[in-house]
Amino acid sequence: MKAKDLTGRILNRSNRMIVLEAHKRGVEITPMPNKRFKMAYNGKSYLIRRGMIVNSYNTSLAIEVTNRKEITSRMLRGKGFPAPENIVFSNTDVERAWAWAQPILPVVIKPYNDAKGTDVYVEITEYDEFVHCFHKVGEKHKEVLIEEYISGKEYRFTYVKNEIVGVAHRIPANVTGDGVSTIAELVENKNKEREHRKNPIHIKIKLDEEIERVLSKLNYTFQTIPADGEMVYLRSNSNVSTGGDAIDVTDEISFEIKETVRKAVRAIPGARICGVDVLINGEDIHILEMNVGPLGPMLTMHHFPWVGKKRDVIGKVVDALFPDTAEVKVE
Repeated sequence: MKAKDLTGRILNRSNRMIVLEAHKRGVEITPMPNKRFKMAYNGKSYLIRRGMIVNSYNTSLAIEVTNRKEITSRMLRGKGFPAPENIVFSNTDVERAWAWAQPILPVVIKPYNDAKGTDVYVEITEYDEFVHCFHKVGEKHKEVLIEEYISGKEYRFTYVKNEIVGVAHRIPANVTGDGVSTIAELVENKNKEREHRKNPIHIKIKLDEEIERVLSKLNYTFQTIPADGEMVYLRSNSNVSTGGDAIDVTDEISFEIKETVRKAVRAIPGARICGVDVLINGEDIHILEMNVGPLGPMLTMHHFPWVGKKRDVIGKVVDALFPDTAEVKVE
């Protein structure tokens, strides 16, 4: 049985996996008008709109707050949690944005309320680069977020019903030199490995203008031959959806850091299933953003890591939605 047959609509991978896991446990799934569907078990039910199951469990307030990155940051800072300074500008206010950014360079430029790491430009230091990247975001979005740049390694913490259920270290799209091959050839080789391993969420890397911009900061081009063993980062953002690698580190992150992130999510009213992007630099952490809606967190990165142990995050989500099914899991 396919998820589409059960729900009457096409779903993304995370939601398909939730539907199939729930169906295995006996949850009744009923297609409804306007591409909606209902999930019900033992008196508990959810009406799913736009195919986003997590949105039916989180409150509309949590979705609204986390969809506005600067509001989330402000709320977290107000409650004592570390989060970067940021501000939103109209896509026509590039000079005002530059004036705000100058005292805290380098900065990050990204869409105000978008997801999946598209159009995110990191560690901007020069005016011409700032203007170019601001306009790149502004071409697609009416509002542009400018944020202080904070160094560190990026992690995705997934929170389900008051518990951190998985942590992935997200590494930007990269290749490792062999002393012989060009960057373009190394990318081609890595893409062949992607194809061979058939990991469903780790996509092929596309050489594009953004990679060219990132490489130029190193005085590299697509034809540069990196030294043997040298890791070259091709993008400044670490999203799996833009060619990054997700490495499971759930057991390696300290209890103290997990607790800080867990409590930070609890500071957002109504956030019950959430993906939290966190920068870690030694003992210092900063919470970059929380992913609740509209697309919800990318749960599949814990099921299909490039390296490391698989985590049954989907199972935890179904446990949260339908607690009575926790004892009837089907392998």
